[in-house]
Amino acid sequence: MATQNICLGVEISQDGLKIALVEPERRNVIKIDSVPTSGNSINDVSIYSSVVGSWMRSSSQSSKISSVAVAFPSFNGIMRLITIPKGTENASDYVNWEFDSATDSKATDYNLDTAFYPNEKKPERAIVTAMRKSVVDSFRSAKLGETGFRPSSMVSDICALLNLLENSEGLNRHPKCVLKADEKFVTAFWGNETGPLAIRLLPKNCISPVAIAGILDSGFSEFPKAKRKVKFCGELSENTNFANELTGEAYNLDLPIEIKTWDSLSKFSFDKKGGNFSKLSQCMGAIGATLSCI
Repeated sequence: MATQNICLGVEISQDGLKIALVEPERRNVIKIDSVPTSGNSINDVSIYSSVVGSWMRSSSQSSKISSVAVAFPSFNGIMRLITIPKGTENASDYVNWEFDSATDSKATDYNLDTAFYPNEKKPERAIVTAMRKSVVDSFRSAKLGETGFRPSSMVSDICALLNLLENSEGLNRHPKCVLKADEKFVTAFWGNETGPLAIRLLPKNCISPVAIAGILDSGFSEFPKAKRKVKFCGELSENTNFANELTGEAYNLDLPIEIKTWDSLSKFSFDKKGGNFSKLSQCMGAIGATLSCI
């Protein structure tokens, strides 16, 4: 029998962890959960380690984990969607230069997670998520390695979700939209087979159904031929009152937008022994992160 490749996927935020045990090569989800924390688990890696360790002790699969993948939220760093000019000889150098120029920050002060699209050899765009080196170094520390939860892969939540969308439904030339709405930050992005095409963001103080409908409408205006349908995930996707109000606001736009909770993965299986999968729409980023371990 082939050895199971079980990956522990964790989407980390300021006040909670979304956790998934997945066999990414088989697209089999074993178990998921959403766990609140009493402190900021991004800036204090001991909180991350303690919560994950406690959660894993309740799982019979803990000894079979072969890799760990962490998805960081875009709001905790600096995120850029960069268009790379044709004829650019070194895309990485261009990304660093554009980052320095646009953010008034030095790329060397950050750890840049850069994903090139449609591929690294002929990149047209790049998503850059920059985390301060002190944060990234804490997740790479030897001390964390002793716990068994040091990540073998660290990605941005947008890249994790786009990868999951491609693996669950497939992507073609027509743009698709994903809305990830958490209590403290909202991200909407559009992507197709060539990668991410547009991104819209809302910080905590600006979050409302009206505001979210507005950024969705703004994004779709760039893609007039795209189907105005949105896959909705994140913490607020399970807030019934908020979700209903958002659905109504989007439907009442001059050009209506259809918003549906992202609560299924057509090309994935779910372990019958894994318990409750009702939190699936909250844990999409954690599941998507594990695909980077294939």
